[in-house]
Amino acid sequence: MDGTSPKTSLFGSATVVAAIISSLTALLTAILPGLITPEQDPPVTPTSEAAGPLDPHASLRQTVSAVRPEAPGGAVPDLTYGVWTLTASTDDAGTDFSGSTLKFTSQRQTPAGLQAAGFFEWRSGQQVFGREYVTAAYDAATRQLFLESQYVDNSTELAPGTFSATLSADGRQLLDGAWGNTPGELAGVLGSWQARR
Repeated sequence: MDGTSPKTSLFGSATVVAAIISSLTALLTAILPGLITPEQDPPVTPTSEAAGPLDPHASLRQTVSAVRPEAPGGAVPDLTYGVWTLTASTDDAGTDFSGSTLKFTSQRQTPAGLQAAGFFEWRSGQQVFGREYVTAAYDAATRQLFLESQYVDNSTELAPGTFSATLSADGRQLLDGAWGNTPGELAGVLGSWQARR
């Protein structure tokens, strides 16, 4: 026999268990108040009066607007949507280009503003002259669209040009359009244009 009585061994084990329970209780008492808090409503993010005070998408809109700047009257226009048909479009020689089309094939937001690319398909009456491929820059503050020819696919009929117009407030028309020549290219005929989609 080792000389320890069962009573002493049992008492020693009970003391160790009590010490462990006491330590765990102290630990839980210290940790639990930080983990368990009364249920609270989520903080309300201040929003505009138009969105309303309880708009669940307000923070998402704020995140999106931080990534994509908005035009003064609303979101950045999607120039690629649909096809723009030219109306009241004549050059200074009297050729009517109404019915020609403008199609933007891509656009992207850059630090300098909205940039786009596409092409005019020029026609007069039933005669199709060809395509003029352009790049464009949109100024949201003035709603001005500036286009510059990159190349034409029928240089015997078309001369590269520069173009400008104002995007209507509803985004469906290009108004007060004008076109002119590009530096270093053969002189084309100046003109005016409008378009709608």
